[in-house]
Amino acid sequence: MERTRILPLLFKHANYVTKLLSSLYQLAYKPLPINLNKIFLTAVCLFSSGTIIAQTSYQQITLGGGPGAATAYAGADVPKTDVAFYVDAAYYPIPLFNIGFQGQSGMLGGTAAPKSRNFKSFKNTYRAVTLTGQLYLGVFYEDGKSAVLNALRNFYGGAGFGVMASNIYNTDISAPKITNHVTNTLRMVPVTGGYEFNILKNKFNEPLLKANFSSAFYYIIGKGLDGYYDNNSKSFDYYTYYAIGLKYTIIMHANHGRNYNKFD
Repeated sequence: MERTRILPLLFKHANYVTKLLSSLYQLAYKPLPINLNKIFLTAVCLFSSGTIIAQTSYQQITLGGGPGAATAYAGADVPKTDVAFYVDAAYYPIPLFNIGFQGQSGMLGGTAAPKSRNFKSFKNTYRAVTLTGQLYLGVFYEDGKSAVLNALRNFYGGAGFGVMASNIYNTDISAPKITNHVTNTLRMVPVTGGYEFNILKNKFNEPLLKANFSSAFYYIIGKGLDGYYDNNSKSFDYYTYYAIGLKYTIIMHANHGRNYNKFD
């Protein structure tokens, strides 16, 4: 394992990340009110205030996906949990940091509580795309003899930006027997966390297939997750997503002039 500061690697990729984030934000047809590049670089500096340890012998690209459970917390009294699926692709400039793109498709919903004066009920069939950066706990220390520390290094957390396209049917709050149809495009900020571990490795003891247990909190910027825009809408909407997935890993060795991905 090589000792190195992660800062130069993260700075190298910061401009690419922030350009993609800006492009996603502009899909919502509003000018970008914040300088994402400054925010990203500031976060990098905070992470790099001390000595950080990383493996830099190879880079990875992963392709994965899986099922999960999505729950919306919007204007309806009773949140419903529905199935959603995701596919993702991620680039690891170092083994313990990745920049990931995810596509998600599923259903969100909520119903009115019995005898409630809040008649809001909705069903949102959605598709979303997000771009996130994720850092693993193991980036802060080396592999050791402690089995506990070696296991903890696979926990990760991150944040990013995303856009959701919604197709919503909801109950008209002034005439509950009427169902309205609403379509919209929403901006959101995902905050992610999870645990990842290797299922299979190649003959060089490098990852080939990974299992991923992930969770995410999606803060919706503005109203509309449930299709309601009335004055009694919640101050903010959000939904959560818990998923299990697999990641197929492609290893890249630039110094060796070839890529490989063999079992033996």
